[in-house]
Amino acid sequence: MENPFNTTENTPKRSSLLTTFLVLTFIGSGASFISNAYISLFLETVVEYVEDLADDDAVAGMAAMLETSIANMEKVGAPYFGLLSLLALVSLTGAALMWRLNRHGFHLYASSQILLLFIPMVFGLVKLPGLFETLISALFIWLYARELKIFEKREA
Repeated sequence: MENPFNTTENTPKRSSLLTTFLVLTFIGSGASFISNAYISLFLETVVEYVEDLADDDAVAGMAAMLETSIANMEKVGAPYFGLLSLLALVSLTGAALMWRLNRHGFHLYASSQILLLFIPMVFGLVKLPGLFETLISALFIWLYARELKIFEKREA
């Protein structure tokens, strides 16, 4: 006779691939949250540091790129980095919910990643989202979408 109290059969398991991608999301979104929050709070200090770095002879080949970065930082200001930090936090929240196999986490994560692609356009930094960023976001969203069947089993 089968044990009616055996719930281990019905408990969904996170695949190792899903676990790996969630850990990568925690690392990437966590680093993005911390760095963008720091820049948002201390923009003037960061700009001064990058200006000093651009004047260093050791990075003379990167001076033009650093000057462009300084101009962009001053153009968008702290609100831009605050918004990026907030979206990274939403992404982290989504990943934490997906870790618990909660379907709402997927929607939070996907929404924040799509918004992150378009925020630089809104602030006038680029005309189109970057190819690399788009491909990475699409890969992660696609992988998480493939795992929705696990999340659905939990909610049923």
